[in-house]
Amino acid sequence: MGGVDILHVDDDKGLASLTADLLERKDSRFNVETAASATEGLQLLDDFSPDCIVSDFEMPGIDGLEFLQAVRAEHSKLPFILFTGRGSEEIASDAISAGATDYLQKQSGTDQYELLANRINNAVTRYHSEKQLRETKEEYAAVFENARNGLLLVDVEQDGFRFRRCNSRVQEFTGLAESELIGKTPQEALGDENARAVAGAYRKCVDMRETISYTVTLTHPVGEVVHEVNTTPIIRDGEVEQLVVAFTDITERYAREQELREERAVIQQALDTLDEPLFVTDTHGTLKHCNRRALEATGHTEQTAVGTAITDLFPDDEREMITDAVDNALRTGRTTVTASLRLDSGQRQPYKLRAHSLTDLDNNIAGLVILGQDAPDT
Repeated sequence: MGGVDILHVDDDKGLASLTADLLERKDSRFNVETAASATEGLQLLDDFSPDCIVSDFEMPGIDGLEFLQAVRAEHSKLPFILFTGRGSEEIASDAISAGATDYLQKQSGTDQYELLANRINNAVTRYHSEKQLRETKEEYAAVFENARNGLLLVDVEQDGFRFRRCNSRVQEFTGLAESELIGKTPQEALGDENARAVAGAYRKCVDMRETISYTVTLTHPVGEVVHEVNTTPIIRDGEVEQLVVAFTDITERYAREQELREERAVIQQALDTLDEPLFVTDTHGTLKHCNRRALEATGHTEQTAVGTAITDLFPDDEREMITDAVDNALRTGRTTVTASLRLDSGQRQPYKLRAHSLTDLDNNIAGLVILGQDAPDT
Protein backbone atom coordinates (compact mmCIF):
# COMPACT_ATOMS: atom_id res chain seq x y z
CA MET A 1 0.00 0.00 0.00
CA GLY A 2 1.38 3.42 -0.99
CA GLY A 3 0.38 6.81 0.38
CA VAL A 4 -2.88 7.07 2.32
CA ASP A 5 -4.98 10.21 1.81
CA ILE A 6 -7.29 10.98 4.73
CA LEU A 7 -10.07 13.55 5.01
CA HIS A 8 -10.61 14.59 8.64
CA VAL A 9 -13.80 16.57 9.34
CA ASP A 10 -14.15 18.31 12.75
CA ASP A 11 -15.58 21.71 13.64
CA ASP A 12 -12.87 22.09 16.33
CA LYS A 13 -10.09 23.41 14.10
CA GLY A 14 -7.45 23.11 16.80
CA LEU A 15 -8.27 19.50 17.47
CA ALA A 16 -8.50 18.79 13.72
CA SER A 17 -5.02 20.24 13.22
CA LEU A 18 -3.62 18.27 16.18
CA THR A 19 -5.20 15.04 14.93
CA ALA A 20 -3.77 15.57 11.46
CA ASP A 21 -0.31 16.26 12.85
CA LEU A 22 -0.30 13.24 15.16
CA LEU A 23 -1.65 10.86 12.51
CA GLU A 24 1.03 11.92 10.03
CA ARG A 25 3.65 11.36 12.73
CA LYS A 26 2.27 7.91 13.50
CA ASP A 27 2.50 6.82 9.86
CA SER A 28 4.65 8.56 7.25
CA ARG A 29 2.31 7.36 4.50
CA PHE A 30 -0.59 9.39 5.89
CA ASN A 31 -1.56 12.67 4.22
CA VAL A 32 -4.38 14.37 6.14
CA GLU A 33 -6.64 17.09 4.71
CA THR A 34 -8.95 18.83 7.21
CA ALA A 35 -12.41 20.34 6.89
CA ALA A 36 -14.23 22.38 9.56
CA SER A 37 -17.70 21.16 8.64
CA ALA A 38 -19.54 18.39 6.82
CA THR A 39 -20.48 20.88 4.11
CA GLU A 40 -16.82 21.76 3.56
CA GLY A 41 -15.97 18.06 3.62
CA LEU A 42 -18.49 17.31 0.88
CA GLN A 43 -17.07 20.13 -1.21
CA LEU A 44 -13.55 18.74 -0.76
CA LEU A 45 -14.71 15.34 -1.97
CA ASP A 46 -15.37 16.86 -5.40
CA ASP A 47 -11.63 17.42 -5.91
CA PHE A 48 -10.01 15.21 -3.28
CA SER A 49 -10.32 11.43 -3.47
CA PRO A 50 -9.37 10.20 -0.01
CA ASP A 51 -8.71 6.62 0.97
CA CYS A 52 -10.52 7.17 4.26
CA ILE A 53 -12.76 9.73 6.00
CA VAL A 54 -12.50 10.43 9.74
CA SER A 55 -15.38 12.52 11.05
CA ASP A 56 -16.58 14.00 14.32
CA PHE A 57 -20.22 13.37 15.31
CA GLU A 58 -21.41 16.60 16.94
CA MET A 59 -21.02 19.41 14.40
CA PRO A 60 -23.23 22.43 13.68
CA GLY A 61 -25.53 22.09 10.70
CA ILE A 62 -24.90 18.62 9.35
CA ASP A 63 -23.83 16.16 12.04
CA GLY A 64 -21.55 13.15 11.56
CA LEU A 65 -24.33 10.66 10.81
CA GLU A 66 -25.96 12.96 8.24
CA PHE A 67 -22.51 13.51 6.70
CA LEU A 68 -22.04 9.74 6.55
CA GLN A 69 -25.36 9.31 4.76
CA ALA A 70 -24.42 11.99 2.22
CA VAL A 71 -21.05 10.32 1.61
CA ARG A 72 -22.63 6.89 1.23
CA ALA A 73 -24.97 8.23 -1.48
CA GLU A 74 -21.93 8.72 -3.73
CA HIS A 75 -19.23 6.50 -2.17
CA SER A 76 -20.78 3.29 -0.91
CA LYS A 77 -17.50 1.52 -0.04
CA LEU A 78 -15.20 4.38 1.06
CA PRO A 79 -13.89 3.79 4.62
CA PHE A 80 -15.63 6.13 7.07
CA ILE A 81 -14.60 6.23 10.74
CA LEU A 82 -16.73 8.15 13.21
CA PHE A 83 -14.28 9.67 15.73
CA THR A 84 -16.30 11.50 18.33
CA GLY A 85 -16.16 12.79 21.87
CA ARG A 86 -19.75 11.84 22.45
CA GLY A 87 -20.00 8.13 23.04
CA SER A 88 -22.91 5.80 23.52
CA GLU A 89 -23.96 2.39 22.33
CA GLU A 90 -26.89 4.01 20.53
CA ILE A 91 -24.64 6.33 18.50
CA ALA A 92 -22.27 3.46 17.70
CA SER A 93 -25.19 1.30 16.58
CA ASP A 94 -26.67 4.11 14.47
CA ALA A 95 -23.27 4.75 12.89
CA ILE A 96 -22.72 1.12 11.92
CA SER A 97 -26.31 0.82 10.66
CA ALA A 98 -25.79 3.90 8.49
CA GLY A 99 -22.72 2.34 6.92
CA ALA A 100 -19.82 3.53 9.05
CA THR A 101 -16.72 1.37 8.71
CA ASP A 102 -15.73 1.89 12.33
CA TYR A 103 -16.58 3.90 15.43
CA LEU A 104 -14.04 5.27 17.89
CA GLN A 105 -14.65 7.43 20.93
CA LYS A 106 -12.21 10.23 21.61
CA GLN A 107 -10.12 9.81 24.74
CA SER A 108 -7.56 11.92 26.56
CA GLY A 109 -3.88 11.56 25.74
CA THR A 110 -2.09 10.61 22.54
CA ASP A 111 -2.49 6.82 22.74
CA GLN A 112 -5.89 7.17 21.07
CA TYR A 113 -4.15 8.37 17.89
CA GLU A 114 -2.14 5.16 17.74
CA LEU A 115 -5.42 3.28 17.89
CA LEU A 116 -7.01 5.58 15.31
CA ALA A 117 -4.02 5.13 12.98
CA ASN A 118 -4.36 1.32 13.27
CA ARG A 119 -8.11 1.52 12.56
CA ILE A 120 -7.43 3.66 9.49
CA ASN A 121 -4.74 1.28 8.28
CA ASN A 122 -6.98 -1.75 8.68
CA ALA A 123 -9.94 -0.07 6.99
CA VAL A 124 -7.89 1.22 4.05
CA THR A 125 -6.09 -2.10 3.54
CA ARG A 126 -9.42 -3.93 3.46
CA TYR A 127 -10.94 -1.26 1.18
CA HIS A 128 -8.15 -1.50 -1.39
CA SER A 129 -8.15 -5.30 -1.27
CA GLU A 130 -11.90 -5.43 -1.83
CA LYS A 131 -11.66 -2.77 -4.55
CA GLN A 132 -8.93 -4.72 -6.36
CA LEU A 133 -10.97 -7.90 -6.04
CA ARG A 134 -14.05 -6.15 -7.46
CA GLU A 135 -12.03 -4.71 -10.35
CA THR A 136 -10.47 -8.10 -11.05
CA LYS A 137 -13.89 -9.75 -11.03
CA GLU A 138 -15.24 -7.04 -13.33
CA GLU A 139 -12.32 -7.52 -15.71
CA TYR A 140 -12.82 -11.27 -15.76
CA ALA A 141 -16.56 -10.78 -16.21
CA ALA A 142 -15.93 -8.47 -19.18
CA VAL A 143 -13.50 -10.96 -20.74
CA PHE A 144 -15.96 -13.80 -20.06
CA GLU A 145 -18.88 -11.97 -21.62
CA ASN A 146 -17.04 -10.53 -24.62
CA ALA A 147 -15.10 -13.65 -25.58
CA ARG A 148 -15.55 -14.83 -29.16
CA ASN A 149 -16.05 -18.37 -27.92
CA GLY A 150 -19.01 -19.70 -26.04
CA LEU A 151 -17.96 -20.01 -22.40
CA LEU A 152 -19.45 -22.20 -19.70
CA LEU A 153 -18.46 -22.42 -16.05
CA VAL A 154 -19.37 -25.88 -14.82
CA ASP A 155 -19.48 -27.01 -11.18
CA VAL A 156 -18.06 -30.46 -10.51
CA GLU A 157 -20.42 -32.22 -8.10
CA GLN A 158 -20.05 -35.55 -6.35
CA ASP A 159 -22.45 -37.28 -8.72
CA GLY A 160 -22.08 -35.20 -11.86
CA PHE A 161 -21.93 -31.67 -13.21
CA ARG A 162 -24.00 -28.50 -13.06
CA PHE A 163 -23.84 -25.38 -15.25
CA ARG A 164 -22.94 -22.35 -13.13
CA ARG A 165 -22.50 -19.54 -15.66
CA CYS A 166 -22.48 -18.84 -19.40
CA ASN A 167 -21.86 -15.94 -21.75
CA SER A 168 -24.14 -14.66 -24.51
CA ARG A 169 -22.23 -16.55 -27.21
CA VAL A 170 -23.56 -19.81 -25.76
CA GLN A 171 -27.10 -18.85 -26.72
CA GLU A 172 -25.91 -17.72 -30.14
CA PHE A 173 -24.23 -21.08 -30.82
CA THR A 174 -26.93 -23.30 -29.31
CA GLY A 175 -30.22 -21.42 -29.18
CA LEU A 176 -30.45 -22.20 -25.45
CA ALA A 177 -31.38 -19.30 -23.16
CA GLU A 178 -29.39 -18.72 -19.99
CA SER A 179 -32.39 -19.80 -17.91
CA GLU A 180 -32.40 -23.14 -19.74
CA LEU A 181 -28.80 -23.83 -18.71
CA ILE A 182 -27.80 -22.19 -15.47
CA GLY A 183 -28.37 -24.27 -12.36
CA LYS A 184 -29.14 -27.36 -14.40
CA THR A 185 -27.27 -30.59 -14.99
CA PRO A 186 -26.25 -31.53 -18.56
CA GLN A 187 -29.09 -34.07 -18.65
CA GLU A 188 -31.66 -31.49 -17.53
CA ALA A 189 -30.43 -28.84 -19.97
CA LEU A 190 -29.34 -30.86 -23.00
CA GLY A 191 -31.23 -34.14 -22.95
CA ASP A 192 -29.95 -37.68 -22.48
CA GLU A 193 -27.99 -38.16 -25.71
CA ASN A 194 -26.24 -34.79 -25.63
CA ALA A 195 -25.60 -35.16 -21.89
CA ARG A 196 -23.79 -38.47 -22.36
CA ALA A 197 -21.35 -36.90 -24.84
CA VAL A 198 -20.80 -33.80 -22.73
CA ALA A 199 -20.49 -35.54 -19.37
CA GLY A 200 -18.07 -38.08 -20.82
CA ALA A 201 -15.72 -35.31 -21.92
CA TYR A 202 -16.10 -33.53 -18.57
CA ARG A 203 -15.23 -36.72 -16.67
CA LYS A 204 -12.15 -37.22 -18.84
CA CYS A 205 -11.01 -33.66 -18.02
CA VAL A 206 -11.52 -34.27 -14.29
CA ASP A 207 -9.64 -37.56 -14.42
CA MET A 208 -6.73 -36.15 -16.46
CA ARG A 209 -6.66 -32.88 -14.46
CA GLU A 210 -5.53 -30.96 -17.54
CA THR A 211 -7.04 -29.16 -20.51
CA ILE A 212 -8.53 -31.47 -23.11
CA SER A 213 -9.52 -30.57 -26.67
CA TYR A 214 -12.16 -32.40 -28.65
CA THR A 215 -14.87 -32.08 -31.28
CA VAL A 216 -18.43 -33.08 -30.47
CA THR A 217 -21.70 -32.94 -32.42
CA LEU A 218 -24.78 -32.00 -30.38
CA THR A 219 -28.43 -31.41 -31.23
CA HIS A 220 -29.64 -27.99 -30.08
CA PRO A 221 -32.72 -25.83 -30.72
CA VAL A 222 -30.79 -24.24 -33.63
CA GLY A 223 -30.18 -27.70 -35.10
CA GLU A 224 -27.26 -30.09 -35.20
CA VAL A 225 -24.10 -28.21 -34.24
CA VAL A 226 -20.47 -29.33 -34.40
CA HIS A 227 -18.56 -27.88 -31.44
CA GLU A 228 -14.78 -27.50 -31.22
CA VAL A 229 -14.16 -27.54 -27.48
CA ASN A 230 -11.41 -26.89 -24.91
CA THR A 231 -12.27 -27.90 -21.36
CA THR A 232 -9.97 -26.78 -18.53
CA PRO A 233 -10.13 -27.87 -14.88
CA ILE A 234 -10.05 -25.39 -11.99
CA ILE A 235 -8.23 -27.09 -9.12
CA ARG A 236 -8.44 -25.88 -5.52
CA ASP A 237 -6.88 -27.68 -2.56
CA GLY A 238 -6.00 -30.58 -4.82
CA GLU A 239 -9.58 -31.13 -6.04
CA VAL A 240 -11.15 -30.29 -9.42
CA GLU A 241 -13.97 -27.98 -8.35
CA GLN A 242 -15.03 -26.43 -11.64
CA LEU A 243 -14.49 -26.66 -15.39
CA VAL A 244 -14.14 -23.82 -17.87
CA VAL A 245 -15.60 -24.96 -21.18
CA ALA A 246 -14.73 -22.84 -24.23
CA PHE A 247 -16.30 -23.82 -27.51
CA THR A 248 -17.11 -22.50 -30.94
CA ASP A 249 -19.48 -23.54 -33.71
CA ILE A 250 -17.52 -25.18 -36.55
CA THR A 251 -20.55 -26.73 -38.27
CA GLU A 252 -19.99 -24.91 -41.57
CA ARG A 253 -16.24 -25.53 -41.51
CA TYR A 254 -16.77 -29.18 -40.65
CA ALA A 255 -19.25 -29.53 -43.54
CA ARG A 256 -16.77 -27.95 -45.97
CA GLU A 257 -13.99 -30.20 -44.73
CA GLN A 258 -16.26 -33.21 -45.09
CA GLU A 259 -17.04 -32.19 -48.67
CA LEU A 260 -13.31 -31.88 -49.37
CA ARG A 261 -12.66 -35.30 -47.85
CA GLU A 262 -15.37 -36.81 -50.00
CA GLU A 263 -14.07 -35.01 -53.09
CA ARG A 264 -10.54 -36.20 -52.42
CA ALA A 265 -11.80 -39.74 -51.94
CA VAL A 266 -13.51 -39.61 -55.34
CA ILE A 267 -10.37 -38.19 -56.98
CA GLN A 268 -8.26 -40.84 -55.27
CA GLN A 269 -10.53 -43.58 -56.58
CA ALA A 270 -10.25 -42.13 -60.10
CA LEU A 271 -6.45 -42.00 -59.90
CA ASP A 272 -6.32 -45.53 -58.53
CA THR A 273 -8.02 -46.81 -61.68
CA LEU A 274 -4.94 -45.81 -63.73
CA ASP A 275 -2.68 -48.65 -64.78
CA GLU A 276 0.30 -46.26 -64.71
CA PRO A 277 2.11 -45.05 -61.58
CA LEU A 278 1.39 -41.44 -60.64
CA PHE A 279 3.33 -39.25 -58.21
CA VAL A 280 2.77 -35.73 -56.87
CA THR A 281 5.68 -33.77 -55.39
CA ASP A 282 6.20 -30.34 -53.88
CA THR A 283 8.75 -27.87 -55.25
CA HIS A 284 11.53 -29.64 -53.33
CA GLY A 285 10.84 -32.97 -54.99
CA THR A 286 9.29 -34.45 -51.86
CA LEU A 287 6.45 -36.91 -52.44
CA LYS A 288 3.05 -35.60 -51.36
CA HIS A 289 0.82 -38.21 -53.00
CA CYS A 290 0.91 -41.50 -54.93
CA ASN A 291 -1.75 -43.59 -56.61
CA ARG A 292 -2.26 -47.28 -55.90
CA ARG A 293 -0.26 -48.44 -58.93
CA ALA A 294 2.76 -46.39 -57.83
CA LEU A 295 2.62 -47.94 -54.38
CA GLU A 296 2.27 -51.45 -55.78
CA ALA A 297 5.22 -50.96 -58.14
CA THR A 298 7.57 -49.61 -55.49
CA GLY A 299 6.39 -51.71 -52.55
CA HIS A 300 5.60 -48.65 -50.46
CA THR A 301 2.54 -47.78 -48.45
CA GLU A 302 1.00 -44.31 -48.41
CA GLN A 303 2.59 -43.75 -44.99
CA THR A 304 6.12 -44.78 -46.04
CA ALA A 305 6.04 -43.04 -49.42
CA VAL A 306 4.68 -39.60 -48.51
CA GLY A 307 7.44 -37.36 -47.22
CA THR A 308 10.30 -39.14 -48.99
CA ALA A 309 12.27 -37.71 -51.89
CA ILE A 310 11.14 -38.76 -55.39
CA THR A 311 14.77 -39.64 -56.14
CA ASP A 312 14.64 -42.39 -53.45
CA LEU A 313 12.40 -44.42 -55.78
CA PHE A 314 15.14 -44.73 -58.40
CA PRO A 315 18.49 -46.54 -58.52
CA ASP A 316 21.52 -44.61 -57.30
CA ASP A 317 22.95 -44.22 -60.78
CA GLU A 318 19.78 -42.51 -62.07
CA ARG A 319 19.07 -40.11 -59.19
CA GLU A 320 21.06 -37.24 -60.65
CA MET A 321 19.08 -37.55 -63.86
CA ILE A 322 15.81 -37.48 -61.92
CA THR A 323 16.97 -34.42 -59.96
CA ASP A 324 17.76 -32.61 -63.21
CA ALA A 325 14.40 -33.62 -64.67
CA VAL A 326 12.53 -32.29 -61.61
CA ASP A 327 14.42 -29.00 -61.77
CA ASN A 328 13.73 -28.70 -65.49
CA ALA A 329 10.00 -29.36 -65.08
CA LEU A 330 9.75 -26.79 -62.31
CA ARG A 331 11.57 -24.26 -64.45
CA THR A 332 9.88 -24.88 -67.82
CA GLY A 333 6.54 -26.35 -66.80
CA ARG A 334 7.06 -29.85 -68.23
CA THR A 335 9.65 -32.42 -69.13
CA THR A 336 9.95 -36.05 -70.18
CA VAL A 337 12.61 -38.54 -69.14
CA THR A 338 13.05 -42.30 -69.25
CA ALA A 339 14.20 -43.85 -66.00
CA SER A 340 13.82 -47.06 -64.04
CA LEU A 341 11.77 -47.35 -60.88
CA ARG A 342 13.17 -49.64 -58.22
CA LEU A 343 10.59 -52.36 -57.82
CA ASP A 344 9.66 -54.08 -54.59
CA SER A 345 11.50 -57.16 -55.88
CA GLY A 346 14.71 -55.17 -56.22
CA GLN A 347 14.57 -55.22 -60.02
CA ARG A 348 14.31 -52.20 -62.28
CA GLN A 349 11.30 -51.27 -64.38
CA PRO A 350 11.87 -48.63 -67.07
CA TYR A 351 9.21 -45.96 -67.40
CA LYS A 352 8.74 -42.98 -69.65
CA LEU A 353 8.05 -40.27 -67.06
CA ARG A 354 6.11 -37.15 -68.01
CA ALA A 355 6.30 -34.36 -65.43
CA HIS A 356 3.99 -31.32 -65.44
CA SER A 357 4.11 -28.40 -63.04
CA LEU A 358 1.22 -27.62 -60.69
CA THR A 359 0.22 -24.11 -59.58
CA ASP A 360 -1.64 -22.77 -56.56
CA LEU A 361 -4.52 -20.29 -56.57
CA ASP A 362 -2.06 -17.42 -56.96
CA ASN A 363 -0.56 -19.12 -60.02
CA ASN A 364 2.69 -19.87 -58.21
CA ILE A 365 4.47 -23.17 -58.88
CA ALA A 366 3.38 -25.59 -56.16
CA GLY A 367 4.93 -28.86 -57.32
CA LEU A 368 4.80 -31.53 -60.01
CA VAL A 369 2.56 -34.34 -61.15
CA ILE A 370 4.59 -37.21 -62.67
CA LEU A 371 2.95 -39.98 -64.71
CA GLY A 372 4.89 -43.08 -65.73
CA GLN A 373 4.25 -45.15 -68.85
CA ASP A 374 5.87 -48.50 -69.55
CA ALA A 375 9.00 -48.08 -71.64
CA PRO A 376 10.91 -50.86 -73.45
CA ASP A 377 14.05 -52.05 -71.68
CA THR A 378 17.15 -50.17 -72.83
